[in-house]
Amino acid sequence: MNFPRFPNRQQRNQRKASWHLRWAAPTLLVAAFGLTAWYLSDRPTLPDSSHASSEPLRWKLEFEPGTPVATIQAHDPEALVRQIYQHLGDGDRAQALETARVVATQFPTFQLGQLLYADLLNISTHLPVQGADLELDAQPSALRRLQELLLEAKRRITRPSPQELQGQVPASVAFLAADQPYIAAVDASKSRLYWFANRTGEDGQLKLELIKETYVSVGINGVGKVKEGDGKTPLGVYFVQRKLPGATLPDLFGAGALTLNFPNAVDAMRNKTGSGIWLHGTPSAQYSRAPEATDGCVVLSNTDMDELLRLPGWRMTPVVIADKLDWMSDSQTSSAYKSFKPTLENWRADRQNADLDKLKTYYSPRFERDALDLEHWWPKLAQSVAGQRKPKPLEVVSVLHWNDGEDTMVVTMSESSGKDKRQAGFLRTYWQKEEGQWKLVFEGPA
Repeated sequence: MNFPRFPNRQQRNQRKASWHLRWAAPTLLVAAFGLTAWYLSDRPTLPDSSHASSEPLRWKLEFEPGTPVATIQAHDPEALVRQIYQHLGDGDRAQALETARVVATQFPTFQLGQLLYADLLNISTHLPVQGADLELDAQPSALRRLQELLLEAKRRITRPSPQELQGQVPASVAFLAADQPYIAAVDASKSRLYWFANRTGEDGQLKLELIKETYVSVGINGVGKVKEGDGKTPLGVYFVQRKLPGATLPDLFGAGALTLNFPNAVDAMRNKTGSGIWLHGTPSAQYSRAPEATDGCVVLSNTDMDELLRLPGWRMTPVVIADKLDWMSDSQTSSAYKSFKPTLENWRADRQNADLDKLKTYYSPRFERDALDLEHWWPKLAQSVAGQRKPKPLEVVSVLHWNDGEDTMVVTMSESSGKDKRQAGFLRTYWQKEEGQWKLVFEGPA
């Protein structure tokens, strides 16, 4: 005779945990960030912590609407997520629930929005989320996905507002010529991409206009790429090379891609390996990906990626990828650029005058291009200058500063014949500080 087998204590606890995960996990999404969002939502200051104990928290959930629910216009799901937390912080559960319903309806592939909607329905009914039990062996992956959504929610609702960044530019931007249309910057710690239009005038006073700031995903193992397949996004200064329409790519890349020049010259000198680092869209089944979920690319929603692909003049846009961006006023000039600019101007003048003896003093013994050293390249570099009746003048297009323990300046210049600037070639140089002096470690076509 076969007797029924009763679950032991461990199995009962596992099943209990599974039930609680179905019940409690979604509500964590509201509880964990509701107050944070309310405090960060366009209020000028945080309350004084010294009085925190004497002031009750203005946080409540009302399950019946006190006023008619407002009509919601759905344009950007992230803005609606912030509205949801704002409504919860103000105690207006009915409006929060209606906003969540709009997110879930209008953006069905936006998983964070779906979870928020289920969460609010769960709270309002006081019942567990209905559905099949979570398989015991699936709990770790379910919990991991919940943690990813929690982090995504935090990154979205605590990002600096565009108003906070007015008059600010990434500190890596040293100089942009008026004819360089854009510059972009990625802050991995905040899962944000910032795309600026260059409004610099002929006077050279740097002025950038933030025309796009959006949530992005980076490598599944974070940032700081060293080798092929390490699941990390590279850190440094890169440039857009090509546009790849989505119709020519697998669904993984969504609306399309802008390719970057990883590994750059300094990456190659450091023996970093890898390829195919792109800005690209998301698969059709996903509105967005977790903050750290890619093989190393920077991934945007398809809506945002499509906007970038439609911009004119995107080629050679500098893209700074940082673990955490530093910012400065657009009226400032970085001290690093101030120290570097005289060296750059002297090098350009000596090159224009074809003074080879002086010119060679600017090059570092560590100079490297295509894994070959200065001894190999100097005859070719000298010939490119001395072989011309008059060397083409170099016009500086952009100067970007990067410091990761080594000070680096990345300078892109155009070589124009003066007759037709559309036929100009581009030269890129990398400079690093050696014993207090700026030296060329790479020179080659952009």
